[in-house]
Amino acid sequence: GDIIPDAKPQRVTSLGAIEQWDAQRAIGNLTAKKMMDRAIELASDHGIGLVALRNANHWMRGGSYGWQAAEKGYIGICWTNSIAVMPPWGAKECRIGTNPLIVAIPSTPITMVDMSMSMFSYGMLEVNRLAGRELPVDGGFDDNGQLTKEPGVIEKNRRILPMGYWKGSGLSIVLDMIATLLSNGSSVAEVTQENSDEYGVSQIFIAIEVDKLIDGATRDAKLQRIMDFITTAERADDNVAIRLPGHEFTKLLDDNRRHGITIDDSVWAKIQAL
Repeated sequence: GDIIPDAKPQRVTSLGAIEQWDAQRAIGNLTAKKMMDRAIELASDHGIGLVALRNANHWMRGGSYGWQAAEKGYIGICWTNSIAVMPPWGAKECRIGTNPLIVAIPSTPITMVDMSMSMFSYGMLEVNRLAGRELPVDGGFDDNGQLTKEPGVIEKNRRILPMGYWKGSGLSIVLDMIATLLSNGSSVAEVTQENSDEYGVSQIFIAIEVDKLIDGATRDAKLQRIMDFITTAERADDNVAIRLPGHEFTKLLDDNRRHGITIDDSVWAKIQAL
């Protein structure tokens, strides 16, 4: 299998605030949490901590690790490469990863960007397809090379659209390069060409201790001014609020803890049929 359940991640190199680890193909989400914990420990000593991880498995929801850092008062930044699931700008074949990037800020509430380098993740394509919805904006190309909002078509032909067209394509490439070099691990090309599935990926975890650079009261005041300046802008649509990234997650988390997690009926039926 792709995952070695009893594998233990090992530190390979230590350079002060930077460490290189080998996941040994251990369980992805448990390893990722441990690596962000280690980045936070390094940041407490050096102001910044960076852990580069190779031979890793899928970390599931990457935003968890940025949130993990922000809850402790650190800026959290992390990303992973992947198997090739997206065509680079101008191509038909999948040669780059969606390579999700997470940036979390310890504001109140936490502000966090959690985004793949595609307009929509394959997970969101599935959510919209199961709900019978078109995408709100173009998310990929149809079989004739025309932009489409039909999630099922994009899932089938794998011609997902890079975020910001050529910009998302370029960002995907450089994130892959950095993760590969710092971890001395596998690139998207290597994961795709040498593995039978998405495993052995490379990941980066960064924590920054803001309080070493700015006092708490000043930090909070500056963050609040940024948020107020944005949310008090005149709305383009009176019925649509101006949102800050990640702020809805705090409410969603509270609702899920109180009332349980909403699951699509068709997905729940498959779970019950197991």
